[in-house]
Amino acid sequence: MSTRRTIRVSEIIRKELANLIARTRTLEGQIITISSVETAPDMRNAFIYISVLETEVPREKTMAELLKHRREWQRELGQHLQSKFTPALQFRFDESIERGDRVMEILTDLKLPIGEKLPPPVLTDEEEHEARGDEPDEPRP
Repeated sequence: MSTRRTIRVSEIIRKELANLIARTRTLEGQIITISSVETAPDMRNAFIYISVLETEVPREKTMAELLKHRREWQRELGQHLQSKFTPALQFRFDESIERGDRVMEILTDLKLPIGEKLPPPVLTDEEEHEARGDEPDEPRP
């Protein structure tokens, strides 16, 4: 559960880190988006979820560059946070965009015209009775 303090710290980290990433020369030409930041309740760790727009740079190289600059960025964030602890930055790829793209691809493959409804699902007798709210027929001897 997030508290107001962790939400506020997460937002500061997101804003400041976005600026730091934009100024980093080794990441030039890459479009990196910080999807979200989740700060642990004890303020010791911050999980930074990023997505990278398709480029010729492999994701592993992008992650290596982010990790290379992590300590420097933590130090700069510590000056902006004004708290007892500066959370350790943990970078993770946000897979939700890829999952969303995959869902859209599947829906496109269905080739349903806009406005057309899917056929109704085939229900078992038990599911049909449950949907109507009545009791199933008694089995015959």
